[in-house]
Amino acid sequence: MVWRTLWRNSRSVILVPAVALLCAIMPAIGVGLRDSTSTVLEETEFLRSLRSLPVGFDVISTLLAWVFSGVGCVIIMAVLAYVAYRHSRSIRKVVRNLIVSISPTAYVTGVKQVVERPRPSTSVGSSLLPSDPSFPSGHTAGAVMVATMGVLMTRSMKRRIRHAVIIIGVLLVAVVGFSRLVLGLHFPTDVLTSILVCPAISYALWYLFVDVGKRRTR
Repeated sequence: MVWRTLWRNSRSVILVPAVALLCAIMPAIGVGLRDSTSTVLEETEFLRSLRSLPVGFDVISTLLAWVFSGVGCVIIMAVLAYVAYRHSRSIRKVVRNLIVSISPTAYVTGVKQVVERPRPSTSVGSSLLPSDPSFPSGHTAGAVMVATMGVLMTRSMKRRIRHAVIIIGVLLVAVVGFSRLVLGLHFPTDVLTSILVCPAISYALWYLFVDVGKRRTR
């Protein structure tokens, strides 16, 4: 009963330390993946097996690589922020939603530089090969960022709209993540890490803002 009350009234007390611990150990996990020869071989073999997919997968994956590049994500987020402001007329809410959405991507960028996991051998010669390290996937983190912003924008809308946006967001992240594998630019664990860690960070940050807001109104 005590834990249920604590969770209901102050979720950030539980979420923030848990996610902070996850973020703290993630670089060590990345280094372990980077230095594990067996893991690299297994994941590379999986990436090579995807080369047998129809050419249409490459075309769609290439398009997504451009759309969810650094520049592409900036443009998308700017558009979403503008739409969110026109709907809510609240700069504070828009800024809060941007912080919740963007922070995981900033974390991923930092982890990349700490771990410095090389790109898989399947990425050699690709014209789409980014210059940054492989772990975690930045494009997948960008997709999570966009999906999170979309979900936050529709919180005050009807339930069916919110549910539809959530489903679209999940599908978007899955498709973008898979596209990175199709192109051979990321190991599966790079993509999986962004899929798991980025939403966790945003979730914890959201409830941190919620709990702080509750305390201010008391």
